[in-house]
Amino acid sequence: MTDGVYYWDGVLPELVRLFTMVWGEPTVGMDRRQATSTVFAMRALRRVQAIDLLFKAGLYLESHMVVRAAYEDWLQISYMLRLSGDSRCEAFEESIHKLDARVYDAFRSLSGPAPADRYFGELPPSVRQYVGKPRSRTQAAPIASIADDCRLRTLHDFVYTYLSGASHPDARWHNIFDLSESIPMASIPGRDPAQEIRLAIWFCWFTARTEILASKEFGIDHEAFVEEYLLPLLTETGPNLETCVLVREG
Repeated sequence: MTDGVYYWDGVLPELVRLFTMVWGEPTVGMDRRQATSTVFAMRALRRVQAIDLLFKAGLYLESHMVVRAAYEDWLQISYMLRLSGDSRCEAFEESIHKLDARVYDAFRSLSGPAPADRYFGELPPSVRQYVGKPRSRTQAAPIASIADDCRLRTLHDFVYTYLSGASHPDARWHNIFDLSESIPMASIPGRDPAQEIRLAIWFCWFTARTEILASKEFGIDHEAFVEEYLLPLLTETGPNLETCVLVREG
């Protein structure tokens, strides 16, 4: 399934099939962990569609931001589900209210109380309780500490730094220009297997890990996917820039 010029084209149908096996039909009566897992699974599936469009348009620089989001979701769901019980899922849901309060406070400072009240209306008590609190009281857990908890800090220090560097503005001209000894010319996006393979493998791993953790909450084990489609790459080549991310969460 992964033979041919583009690894992504071969693995895409199998990656999508993982999601349809669990969420292909309406799911009702979910507990808290299943409901939280479903949110992450659907976020991951939407990103599959987005990255497919970017890859096929040759927009590899822009793809880094989507790949980074896939990594962050894997890290977050790993953290929430690593311990038994609902406490981390509840804290994750509570963080939404804290974020909404931060947005409200920031907009109110920017535009004044009247526009804030007009736009946001009466805030629900779950959000109101955090309005006006110091930002230190509503700050989410640092992503590096989450990586520590999931025993992924070594991977995190490389992957997050790499993907963030490509997601933020920088002075690397070669990302957007074809450099030559004469005048730099704008690089015309086009599909290129050499540029795509790393992003494809990374995205597949992060997305598959997210789906695997989510599906386990429904009693379904999809570890065979990484055993068949991803880990053989590590066996064939050993650790390199493409395969070094193939590390399971702790």
